[in-house]
Amino acid sequence: MTAKVMPQRSISSSLVSALTDCLGAAHVITEPDELHYFSQDVFWHGVPAVAIIRPQSKGDLAKAVGEITSAGFAVTVRGGGMSYTRGYIPIQDDTVMIDMSALNRVVEIREDDMYVTVEAGCTWAVLFEALKAKGLRTPYYGPMSGMVATIGGTLSQNSLFYGSGTYGTAADSVLSLEVVTADGTLIRTGSAANHAGEPFYRTYGPDLAGLFLADAGALGIKAQATLRLIEAPAATAFASFAFDNFHDMVDAQIQIARRQLAAECFGLDPYLNGARSEVKDLKSGLNTLVDVAKAGETLSEGVKSAFSVAKAGTRFMKDVRYTLHVTADAPTKDHADWKIGEIKAICGERGREMEDSVPRVMRAAPFQDVGQYLTGSEGERWIPIHAGVPTSRIKHVFDATMAYFESKAEVLAKYKIATSHLSTVCGNDMSFEPAFYYPDNWEEFQKRHTDPKERKAYGDVPHVPGATAAVQDMLRDLAELFVREGAVNRQLGKFYPYKQAIAPETFALLRGIKQVVDPKGLINPGALGLDAS
Repeated sequence: MTAKVMPQRSISSSLVSALTDCLGAAHVITEPDELHYFSQDVFWHGVPAVAIIRPQSKGDLAKAVGEITSAGFAVTVRGGGMSYTRGYIPIQDDTVMIDMSALNRVVEIREDDMYVTVEAGCTWAVLFEALKAKGLRTPYYGPMSGMVATIGGTLSQNSLFYGSGTYGTAADSVLSLEVVTADGTLIRTGSAANHAGEPFYRTYGPDLAGLFLADAGALGIKAQATLRLIEAPAATAFASFAFDNFHDMVDAQIQIARRQLAAECFGLDPYLNGARSEVKDLKSGLNTLVDVAKAGETLSEGVKSAFSVAKAGTRFMKDVRYTLHVTADAPTKDHADWKIGEIKAICGERGREMEDSVPRVMRAAPFQDVGQYLTGSEGERWIPIHAGVPTSRIKHVFDATMAYFESKAEVLAKYKIATSHLSTVCGNDMSFEPAFYYPDNWEEFQKRHTDPKERKAYGDVPHVPGATAAVQDMLRDLAELFVREGAVNRQLGKFYPYKQAIAPETFALLRGIKQVVDPKGLINPGALGLDAS
């Protein structure tokens, strides 16, 4: 007797019903507008998911994943949603998306053992404040989007910024993970896998945590992470410098990187020093000054710093081409000042010192409203791309990128597309991040993440036929250029040509691992170029 095939719509309804029974109706979302919103990232659109679920516990997460995959549906996981490489967006119809925002607890702060355990949906801003109250910090402590970016999403994409000059990327701070595999099994890595173990040691045997870091969510679903702790720096000092060209500026960054003098060390190009540098309104400006004042080691120091920032403003940046901004942490003020002195000696060879408002403000309030990153000064759409390179290659990659932009001068002019580039120290290597600002109407993503007053000030940004497609083409060209230059990418998602970039033997091993932990290829299909075949 031939088995009756159930229509796909009936299967979807049955799965949604099962997930509702498992999680509760309030935690299963099927409204079309929400499915549309959740199935897009900063730049790319996906196929709308059939449902969004919001588990409230690790147990609920594991059970729901088992329900979904046993029904033959795919699973993608959304943290803060700040991917710009199709990291979590679905590529097939039969997909359920997991919103991790309810798994947001700081589980345990172990001051004696110097580690913190946190659920994967917790944001970096929440974790930072919880640790700050105890005088502690994780070595890497978040991207600039840490107000919404989650621990789990960041570990999947392996970002860098705060603390990266000294401590590297997000993955470098991890001690242990709890991960849900495709069949709903919850596994622990490192010493936490020991029968009586605690998550204090990463490489207890092979580094299984490393398998699930920077994996673009392709190998498993991070439920919980344990991160190393350090004492919050007792002293911090700042400096900023102006340079006439990129090569001179990056020479200084390379010397600073080699000596690990800075916790953050980033360079801005003429575009970022101009239209993007101004405080947008009085309220945000006043809030910034309050943050700067609070960040002072003493009240008088804080007020002095706030006065300095207020006096300098931001317009001074418009008069320079390249600017370098540096933050140095140390256990004493004398040590922090010594680091800045060494940095000033390095930068003084070809640069000139300027007001240090930018790093001072960023450290005072490291996690700001992400809406300011999503658009240009006139409401243009924003999309970056990046390359991780050894310090010896950064100038060559810059020159190749500038030559490419020159070859596209007519396209850029036709669609009124602006470009920028950011260079950041990460340990002993560099991250180079070009970005495009292009005129086109906002998607729901930009609308939800931008202050209503700011949206009103921009007005209706019109659709410009061909602009987005032109940017997509240039992003793909740059991704291929970076592969040819031997660069790596930290937010691989489904955009960067990872499969084409690495040796076939290496990719075959990774595919074999994928088939063990996800034999049906149902965990974030398409990520890293992996599939079930």
